[in-house]
Amino acid sequence: YKPFEPATYSTDIQDWGMAALLARSCGPNAKVLVDTGHHLLGTNIEQIVAVLLDEGLLGGFHFNDRKYADDDLTAGCIAPYQLFLIFDQIVAALPRNKNARQLAYMIDQSHNLKPKVEEMVQTVCTLQQLYAKALLVNRANLAAAQAKCDIVAAEETLRTAFFTDVTGLLAEVREEMGAAVDPLAALRASKYLDKRAAERRADRGAGSSYA
Repeated sequence: YKPFEPATYSTDIQDWGMAALLARSCGPNAKVLVDTGHHLLGTNIEQIVAVLLDEGLLGGFHFNDRKYADDDLTAGCIAPYQLFLIFDQIVAALPRNKNARQLAYMIDQSHNLKPKVEEMVQTVCTLQQLYAKALLVNRANLAAAQAKCDIVAAEETLRTAFFTDVTGLLAEVREEMGAAVDPLAALRASKYLDKRAAERRADRGAGSSYA
């Protein structure tokens, strides 16, 4: 669903409610895709995610960020807290909601100025960081605050998790998996992108159709 494109024209499926109705009418295999770059400014995307999860209609995400419209920027570079709150809703639903365990996570970005592969690594690392922070939310404290309608205490519970440094945690997990502790630094140190660029120049010079 897209309320509008950057050129401001309306689209066939304009909002998440329309998308949910159409998905439901198409049968149990049809779900709603949430593109984080396609919402009106100020939209509470995490609330949409929560409702779609409860209704069993959330299919997955196109992750990106935006300043104005569908800017397709690096995920989390503009509104990391909103992305954290989206992950918070998913993590909260995991124990009881089958839908939350069947989501498709995709990246939908337009790398016009930044190096494409490096920006993808930035995005993946950001998503890992924010998901890890969502896993750190003290669910018991949050539920108690919500039950008492203590908005400040509930917010502080979320903020505590959001501002927790998970760098060491992620480094340990990556090391256990045999992956690079610092993926972006490892990519740059490998000179992989320089090597591939040289190979492409050589291919083009040899008359290859690869561009």
